[in-house]
Amino acid sequence: MSLSDLAGQHFLLDFSGPEVTPEVERLIRDGRIGGVILFAKNIRSASQVRGLTVDLQGIASAAGLPPLFISVDQEGGMVNRLTEGVTVFPGAMSIAAAGRTGDAAAAGRMTALELRALGINVNHAPVLDVNTDTANPIIGVRAFADDPDEVARLGAAYAAAAQEAGVLTTPKHFPGHGATPVDSHLDLPWVSKDRPRLREEDIEPFAAAFAAGAGGLLTAHIVYPALDPDLPATLSPTVVTTLLREELGFSGVVFTDSMEMKAISARWGRGPAAVMALAAGGDVVMACGAGEVQWASIEAVRRAAEEGTLDAAALRRSAARIADAKARYAGTTRPTPAFEKEAHEATAQEIADRAVTLVRNEADQIPLRAGRAAVLHVGSDAWVAAAPRLGEELATLLPGVTVTSEVSGVTARPWDAVVVVSLSWRSYQGGDTIAALHREFGDRLVVVGAGNPYELLRFPGVPTYLAAYGPDPASMRAAAKVLAGRLEPRGRLPVALPPLYPRGHSA
Repeated sequence: MSLSDLAGQHFLLDFSGPEVTPEVERLIRDGRIGGVILFAKNIRSASQVRGLTVDLQGIASAAGLPPLFISVDQEGGMVNRLTEGVTVFPGAMSIAAAGRTGDAAAAGRMTALELRALGINVNHAPVLDVNTDTANPIIGVRAFADDPDEVARLGAAYAAAAQEAGVLTTPKHFPGHGATPVDSHLDLPWVSKDRPRLREEDIEPFAAAFAAGAGGLLTAHIVYPALDPDLPATLSPTVVTTLLREELGFSGVVFTDSMEMKAISARWGRGPAAVMALAAGGDVVMACGAGEVQWASIEAVRRAAEEGTLDAAALRRSAARIADAKARYAGTTRPTPAFEKEAHEATAQEIADRAVTLVRNEADQIPLRAGRAAVLHVGSDAWVAAAPRLGEELATLLPGVTVTSEVSGVTARPWDAVVVVSLSWRSYQGGDTIAALHREFGDRLVVVGAGNPYELLRFPGVPTYLAAYGPDPASMRAAAKVLAGRLEPRGRLPVALPPLYPRGHSA
C-alpha cells in the first residue's frame, strides 16, 4: 500500500444517518479508511442495516480496498445499538448473577451470529472492567462483577464463543475502567493503584481473554500513574507496547476508544492524538465526530508517516495485524444466512430467569398479592421504556395492574402496591424520586432495578428491591414473573453493596 492508503486503514469512523452519505463514501474512497462504527443514528431496522453494510462494503471493494471493519457496541443489557429484529441478551452483570460460564458463551456466540447475519464483523464487547468503585458513572452494571476471577472466567468465555461464531471482539477498556468515579466521555480519569494491584484487580481479566483467543482490544482514556504518569493508556507506549504487547504478549488488533471523548479531545487535539495513539502501538483509531475533524486526523497521520514522525515499518506491521483480522472476520462482504431467532430468545430468557435477584423483601411484598398495583418508570429515558414492558408482562400474570409514566398519577390514587422500575445508568440517578415515593407509600413500595444495582445505596431504607440488571425484554419478563409468583428468584449479587450486602447475597 501507499503511505496514504496505509494511513487510512488505521481509522474507524462514524457517520450520520441510515444510508450511505456522500461524506462517508468520500472517506472510504479518498480517505482509504479501514472501517466504520454504527450507532443508533445509523439504525432503523435489521433489514436496513443488512442493506447498509452491503452498500458500505461495495464502496470499499470498488475502491480497491480490503473489506471494512463494520463495528457496533452490542453488549446486551443497557448498551445495544440494535434492538429490533435481533435478540437483546441480558447484560454482563445479569450473566454473572446467574453465574454460568455457559451463559456467557451462549450470549457471545448468539450475539455474534446475529451481527454476522447483518454484515457486522466487530463487536466492541465484552466489558472486562472490574467494577470496584460503587460510584463509577460509566461502567457499573455493564461489568460482570467486582471480582477479577469472575470477570476473567465469564469474559473469556464470551469472547472465545463470539469469535468462534465469526465476529472479532474487542474486550474493553484496557487496562481497566472499573476503579474510577470519572466518566472519560467528560474528563480525564486517573487510577492511582500500584502495579501489583492493577495486575491483580484489573488486568487479569484481559490476560484471560487473550489466552482464550480474543483477537481485539479497546483501550481506556485513563491515566495510570504507576504505568505512565503523563499519558492516558490510549496514547502511552508504556501501556500499549511495553505492557500489552511485550509483557502480556498480545498480538491482536488494538482499537482506541472514541477519540471524540473529552478525556482526549480536550487535551491533545484530534490530529496529534491520532498520531500519538498509533505511535504508542495502537492499530485502529476510532475517530468519531464531525467530518472535518475526521479528515484532520487522517491528514495528520498521513503527514506523520510521510515525514517519518510515524515509523512506516511499524505502520506496515500494524497494517498486517489489521489485514490478518480482516481475513478472518471480514473476508466475506456479504451478510451470513439468517439466524434462529426463536432459539436465541429462549436462551436469553433462560439467562434472565436464572439471573433476577431478590435483594431485599423485608415487607414480604414479593410475590405481589392480588389487588391494585401501579407500575411506574423513573430514571433514564435514553433506553427502551422498561416500565411499560414490565407492566404489560405483569398485567398478563396478575389482574389489577396499571402502567403510568407520571409520578403525580401514582400519588393521587390509593394502591395496594406501587412497583417502581428504576432505570439508572449511574448509581446516583433516580434516588430522590424513589425516596419521596417511599415516604408516600412505605411498605407498599417495590423497586425493580432495571439498571445499576448500586442505586440501592441511594435509598437504603426501601423495604423491597428486586435486581433485574437491565431493561432488555428477557430481564423485564423475568422480573414480572417473580413479582407475580411465577418464578423463584435464583440470582445472587455479583457485586458488593457496602455496607448493605456482600457479593453473593440474595434475600
